[in-house]
Amino acid sequence: MKKYPMLFVAATAMAMAGPPLICQRVEIGTAKSLPWRNSDGWNGAVASYKLAGLADETLSILTPSAGVALRMETIRRAAIYAAKDEAIASQLSARLLARVVDAEALSKADSNAWFDAGYYAEALRQIGFVYRYDMLSAAEREQWRVRGDGRVLDGRPWIEKAIRMGGKGMEVALAKTGEYRDADLKRLISSSK
Repeated sequence: MKKYPMLFVAATAMAMAGPPLICQRVEIGTAKSLPWRNSDGWNGAVASYKLAGLADETLSILTPSAGVALRMETIRRAAIYAAKDEAIASQLSARLLARVVDAEALSKADSNAWFDAGYYAEALRQIGFVYRYDMLSAAEREQWRVRGDGRVLDGRPWIEKAIRMGGKGMEVALAKTGEYRDADLKRLISSSK
């Protein structure tokens, strides 16, 4: 404890509040997102939702006309669903990254594609905090497959690039990534020593 007291204090405070990309719902009004049940807590995932269609359904919602709030809430829900299956989580990551690469290859840079890929990478980072700081019931913990170990994608620079490209209203995402991202990077660095 003596070696990392500030990290411990920060991690304890964060565990109580919960990682914001996962635990804080984003108000989308009547906009269509992934299926979700009304819940007082952060997790309104529908138990019967078929994960096999997650990538297709998520991308069908993240159209060029989708606003930032809808993008953030859809990606939050997608990350929570994907936490149950590492392959599904990786598939969605690959699909989001492919949109960035495709747009760049066609010289049609797309700030939304950069934002979505970055926000999802950071949401997966925060999924790891949900698991590590025991924020799940015993049944949820058993089903949770994305645990944050070994996640190396750094989405923050991608979100920053989206903003530099003219993405409107995306700055709020940076604030939501900061505290947990920094604590996670410190944990990864200290565990590699």
